[in-house]
Amino acid sequence: MRKNVRNLLLQALAAVLVAGGALGAVNATGDEANASTKPGPRGGSHATPLNAAWPKLKTGSRGTDVLTAQHLLAARGHRLAADGDFGQKTAKAAKDFQRKNRLPQDGIIGARTWAKLTNFTVASGARGPAVKAVQVQLGLKADGVFGKKTKDAVSTFQKKHRLAVDGVVRPATWQRLVTAISIPASGRDVRLDQKFALQKLAAAGIKRPAGRTSLQGVRARTIEGVITLKRKSGCTIVITGGTESGHSAGPRSHAQGYKLDLRTRDEGRCVTNWIKDTQRTGKPRGSDPRWYGTLNGIGLEYVYETPKRSGVHWDITFN
Repeated sequence: MRKNVRNLLLQALAAVLVAGGALGAVNATGDEANASTKPGPRGGSHATPLNAAWPKLKTGSRGTDVLTAQHLLAARGHRLAADGDFGQKTAKAAKDFQRKNRLPQDGIIGARTWAKLTNFTVASGARGPAVKAVQVQLGLKADGVFGKKTKDAVSTFQKKHRLAVDGVVRPATWQRLVTAISIPASGRDVRLDQKFALQKLAAAGIKRPAGRTSLQGVRARTIEGVITLKRKSGCTIVITGGTESGHSAGPRSHAQGYKLDLRTRDEGRCVTNWIKDTQRTGKPRGSDPRWYGTLNGIGLEYVYETPKRSGVHWDITFN
């Protein structure tokens, strides 16, 4: 009799666990033929902690992370144009997704919603909006095709961020892709404090700026731009000038958070060569050579400054 009761209890417990697993899975449409919607591992090196520094997106937010979220919502079957602008349609899609996944329906994409949105796997051969989300975060052309170039970029990213290197985007890689460059996305002109700017640079593998360089009041778009520059060029970035006093004034100045100075010598030779080889040559600014380019929708003006009183450096404006 006791044995039968124990067996019945074990069967009931197993049924509860199976039901819980089913509820925990994300109900996906759209990309489900190409991207597995199996929940990722919950422990070990692939765990995706809920309290990770996911960006908080809401109405009025703009930028790369919004574009990524829109692609992910589209991959879940929500009809939505991905334009990088968090408007009413994006908020409605977010609420619908939250309702289907038993989350608070506030239309804000925070940690819990991100965790559900990214709780699936994308790998070689996949196509669609979910692949575009990966490509946007990697700074690749978002063609929605997970080919060799995308796989190689994912593998390189995983290696840099000490993840399992297999070129497959699972929850842990999703989390790192988004949070490595995540910034407050409440608009182009949001300004950051020193601690937050340094945190985001460090997460992207950019060391603390040299000397007395300050990043207090630097613009979020500037930080996103220099991180994207690092990704695109594959170079070590050394920041030597920020928002500290001593720079020229103006509406798009260092003091206003639009500019950063980068080292040209030693580690800076790599980015110097990359700019000169890949970016568009412009008219000199005075006697200083100038180049232009666009990275992830951010316009960059590169000036190779050779001042008389200080060392040669790149003066870069992020528009």
